[in-house]
Amino acid sequence: MSQEMRLRGTAHDRRVSWVVLAVVAMALLLGWFVRTAAEERSVVYDAEGLRVRYPADWVRVDVQSPVLLQVEDLMAKGFRTTLSLQRRPLPVQMSKPVAALQQTLSLERASAWTAYRELQVEESVLVDGRTGMHVTFAYVETNPNPFLETLPVVMRGEDYIFPQDSQADIFTLTAAEANYERAQQALQTFVRSR
Repeated sequence: MSQEMRLRGTAHDRRVSWVVLAVVAMALLLGWFVRTAAEERSVVYDAEGLRVRYPADWVRVDVQSPVLLQVEDLMAKGFRTTLSLQRRPLPVQMSKPVAALQQTLSLERASAWTAYRELQVEESVLVDGRTGMHVTFAYVETNPNPFLETLPVVMRGEDYIFPQDSQADIFTLTAAEANYERAQQALQTFVRSR
């Protein structure tokens, strides 16, 4: 009798174990789905003939021309991660107007940002059927608040410059080195959503 009860008990235990495993697997799958859906949420910016998406949990910042849109990830550790979109006129009468615009940006940044350096310049990249220039760069950011003791942070950034008629749209990412890889996904969504 005890042998028979033990066999029934182990069969019952096995069924219960499989049910528990199935419930755990479903919970993990549901959690992954909810997390993915939350991370994929975005806000649409539609103005100036452009329609771009940026992450819903990023905050929009007041900007002045030529910047059309700037959003910041307040959850990033250290210095803020920023996505921006600007529209600038292309230099006229130049053999390579996009390269001239990129050099102008580089000179502006070198005078405003500490230790600004271009890391790589790709003169012709294709993104969703649009040809433009891709530039990666780095600089050092310091906290201007004299009451906070913080170390300078190495910042990385990327530009995508797309010419359109007599203007160019410039999509820019800047992020602290520690946040850079995660921010690149947001940049790709930002650039490809136009």
